[in-house]
This record gives sequence, C-alpha cells and structure tokens, in this order.
Amino acid sequence: MEGERVSCADREVKGVQVLTVMCVLRSGGIYTPEWVRKLRDAVERNIVGRHKFVCLSDVEVPCERIDLAVDWPSWWGKIAMFRPGVIDGPTLYFDLDTVITGPVDPNVPHDFAMLQSFWKEDMVGSGVMWFSGQNVPHNVYTKFVKQPKAYMAHYERNKDGPYVGDQAFIHDTLNKDVPTINDHLPGIKSYKMHCHRRLPADARIICFHGVPRPSEVKTEWMEKHWR
Repeated sequence: MEGERVSCADREVKGVQVLTVMCVLRSGGIYTPEWVRKLRDAVERNIVGRHKFVCLSDVEVPCERIDLAVDWPSWWGKIAMFRPGVIDGPTLYFDLDTVITGPVDPNVPHDFAMLQSFWKEDMVGSGVMWFSGQNVPHNVYTKFVKQPKAYMAHYERNKDGPYVGDQAFIHDTLNKDVPTINDHLPGIKSYKMHCHRRLPADARIICFHGVPRPSEVKTEWMEKHWR
C-alpha cells in the first residue's frame, strides 16, 4: 500500500506531540542504510525533546520506515515527503549527508520552511526542511507526480547554482514564497564555506553539498560527530 508504515510508534506521548526527524534513502546511489544509522545516532545525541526517527526508503533501514513508493532518482525522492499521509505531525528533515554537531531542537514559527541557500539570497535549499504538520504543501507532490520526467528534465536544463533539482521545483511551485529555517534553528553551516579548515564554535548542523562527502573528510571533529 502506498505510504504504508513498516513500523509505527505513537505520535503523542502523554498528550504532547512527538517530533519526527526524517530522512530519505533511495537505493542505487552512494548512500546506504549505514548513512541512515549515522544520522539517526547523531540526532539521538543532540535532540533533547521527545522525538522519533523515520526514513522514507525503498530498502530496509535501521529505524522506522515509510515506503518510498516512487522510483524517482537522486534528490527527487524527497518530493515523496509531500505526499498526503506522510507528514502528520511536526517534522524536521535532514539530508543524509548532514552532520549534526550540537543541539538541534527546532522552534520554527512556520508551517513549512526550508534552508536559506548558502550561495544565493533569493533561493532556498532542501537539505534541511521543517513541517509543522499543519497546512503541508501537498501541491508539491500532486503537481510533480503528473509529469515527473518532464519536470526532472526541465530543472536539469535550467539549473543555475542552487537553482537546481527538487529545491528549485519546490521554490517555483510555492511561488518563491518559502520561509527560511536558519533564524529559528541556529548553527546551520556549509562545510565548504565555513568548516573546511575548522569546526566553528557555534556550529550545530553541517550541510555537505556536492563534494567532499562526509565519508571523505578525515578530521578529529568528523570522527567524533559522524560515527
């Protein structure tokens, strides 16, 4: 069944809604269930509040799994998060190549928010996203699913820096009116821009985009936080 949860836990504990931390793993690329485990463990070390860790995937993973139910390649699998029935409570999403180094309990006053692009002020990134569970923009999924191959081809042809892939599609579908998460989730850094020499003292969330990947960085702080 589309969207079936392979393993479920109660989303409320004593009347308090539990935060879901989510990632997406599409098989066939460089990412494996081991990347899911490392992100899961980093979240466990750094989130204080009650939470659960969930992965949308087409393979078995070391956490609760929601069937990905699509065969869209690469980053396009993230569009499945916008499918009705997937997000049903407060949810914080991280790309698998995110390294968590400090507290990440969110306090975001928006129904939906995305990462502010590190390269272009008027663009957003999909490496970190927030859903309150209310007013989920399902139109991102319902629009894309009508002609996925056409949209994938369009955003490949017209890519321009961070204007590429799923984040460009989401940006355009929501008419560029997308709140950013950075001011409400402190310590978000780009590895390329902020961390390639040392880990900044205020860093909490390190976003790797392109190369190098976390698996290619051999530093003391990486060994501590990505394990």
